[in-house]
Amino acid sequence: MAEYCLAHRLESHAAWLESLGVRGVRLDLSKQRAIGTPMPGALLVGACLRGADLRQADLSDANFVGADLRETDLRFAELARADFSVAILRGTRFRGANLTEAILHRAQLWSADLRYASLVQVNLAGAELMGAQLEGVDMTQAKLCGADLGGADLRNANLCGADFRCANLRGVSLEGAIVDHDTNFAGVKADAQAFANVDVAALRQAYLPPCFHAKNLFWLQHR
Repeated sequence: MAEYCLAHRLESHAAWLESLGVRGVRLDLSKQRAIGTPMPGALLVGACLRGADLRQADLSDANFVGADLRETDLRFAELARADFSVAILRGTRFRGANLTEAILHRAQLWSADLRYASLVQVNLAGAELMGAQLEGVDMTQAKLCGADLGGADLRNANLCGADFRCANLRGVSLEGAIVDHDTNFAGVKADAQAFANVDVAALRQAYLPPCFHAKNLFWLQHR
């Protein structure tokens, strides 16, 4: 897509937002290609980007609040500090993308592919990550309070300092995941078996998942 045409459409979308739909046109890039396009700071609130090919695009600091990005291809895209709050990201492909310090508060990420992405200091509080592919991600100091990760794949993920308080971890795969003294699993919903291959001895006692309290504490100390 020509950058001039895209810039014009972004301006029309901004007018649509500012006028509450009276002027301009809502941006719709469904199934269109904008590979490697520089769009840092783009205003994409409520835009429809369903199925778009945005591989390697620079969308750092972009605002995707409430946008529809179902099945969108964002592999290896630059998305640092982008805001995806309450966005629809079902089946979206983020493999290898840089989402450092991005905001995905209450975003819908069902079955999204985030393998090997950088999620350092990302805000995923209340996000829906059921069945998401998170193998090898770097979630250092990520915030996942109250998130639903049921059935997600977190194998070999870096979870150092990640905050999972009250998250749903039922059915997750944590084999090879890296945790440290600051990883917080307090109040999570999960079975002890999910942590069978995790170094839970590295966790603070206050940060242990409820499944290790009382009756499971002996198993933790002597396994």
